[in-house]
Amino acid sequence: MYVGPWICPYPAWWIVIGEMRIDGTKVYVRLLEPADEAALIELRTRNKEFLRPWEPVREAGHPPEGVRQVQLRRAVSDAVRDRAYALGIFTPDDVLIGTVTLSNVVRGAWQNATLGYFVDEHHNGRGFATEAIGLAAELAFTELGLHRVQAAVMPRNPGSLRALEKAGFRHEGESLRYLQIAGVWEDHLVLALTAEDPRPR
Repeated sequence: MYVGPWICPYPAWWIVIGEMRIDGTKVYVRLLEPADEAALIELRTRNKEFLRPWEPVREAGHPPEGVRQVQLRRAVSDAVRDRAYALGIFTPDDVLIGTVTLSNVVRGAWQNATLGYFVDEHHNGRGFATEAIGLAAELAFTELGLHRVQAAVMPRNPGSLRALEKAGFRHEGESLRYLQIAGVWEDHLVLALTAEDPRPR
């Protein structure tokens, strides 16, 4: 793992971020930065229809495909402030094929983050999402000192559910009308992983 130069003060420790990166065998994940703007816009544009059934309806006037350089700068700012960590999923030859985000970071007694992710349609079913989820969780428990990572997935999204299960996430229950997706309040299965849980290697 390589950790870059930016330092974020937190009362109990120093979290070093910046070019935060952790490598797997199929992919690596690292903190997104403004230089990733073009690749991220291209990825989101190419996957617009593929992702439509699984995402909230974007508000009128929302930036194209939800990304702009200012938003990527905000992603860096969020990491510096220990609020969220937006990570890109890259192949070993540095091609951006998805994102995995640790958001809603809460410290204190909870030490929790919410996990969200997507992988390019043409890279689905090849284990990239599973590995990226595992890498993000490892980062959460080691570098970020979190205790718990949770994710929510619609029951009708079996591919996403399998990726979480293969990464070691356990089922905790079902939340009714949990999120408004594509204009409909959808039930979600809630899965989680804590630092003590066994994780696939």
